[in-house]
Amino acid sequence: MLTPFLKVETPTTFKDHPNTFSALLYTQINKCNLNCYQCHNRRHFKGEEEFLKEEELKEKLSMLKLLGVELIIISGGEPTLEGNLEKGLEVIKRENFPVRLDTNGTNPEKIKKLIKEGLIDGVALDLKIPLKSEYTPSELKRFKRILFSSESLEDSKIYEYSNKVKLTLNLMKEHPLPYNILRTVKYPFLNEDEIEKIKGEVKPLPCPYQVNPFYSVEEA
Repeated sequence: MLTPFLKVETPTTFKDHPNTFSALLYTQINKCNLNCYQCHNRRHFKGEEEFLKEEELKEKLSMLKLLGVELIIISGGEPTLEGNLEKGLEVIKRENFPVRLDTNGTNPEKIKKLIKEGLIDGVALDLKIPLKSEYTPSELKRFKRILFSSESLEDSKIYEYSNKVKLTLNLMKEHPLPYNILRTVKYPFLNEDEIEKIKGEVKPLPCPYQVNPFYSVEEA
């Protein structure tokens, strides 16, 4: 069986989740419903995508266990769009690793299903813009640049994003999993007041929140 995880180098890090030695597995990089401004993953993963077989994934997990890895992080792309994500997560869980899912939050139905089935132990939600019921023309223009790298899309795309991510935030409130975390990148199109508004939106959630600097792909 082919898993949904790419056959690429598996980075290990103490930085991606607070005080936790983690390893990252990647789903299809281009399978994402957003096109975020200067996406680093799209920049660094180019060419033909090849996927790990189940046995190869098991071997990789065994090596990571020997290294002392404590958490498997699933990144992408947008992992919730993978049709066989559950099968891949089942392999990881059988190896007794906790799993954190990195997501843009636009597929709350899939996230809810993964939580109910016990396949994830945390969600890393990237809050890219303030979640509002009404946006000004200036906000719509700037936020389209952040989410889609284009100003020419319909305004409804921003409202659709906001409404879906609100549902994901509510899921995280209802299910305070041990590896939940919230993050915001300081995109050049976000101002300080908007960062503060996002901070206010996440304040009630019992999990860490990080504001990360923006790094241009040209500088990476």
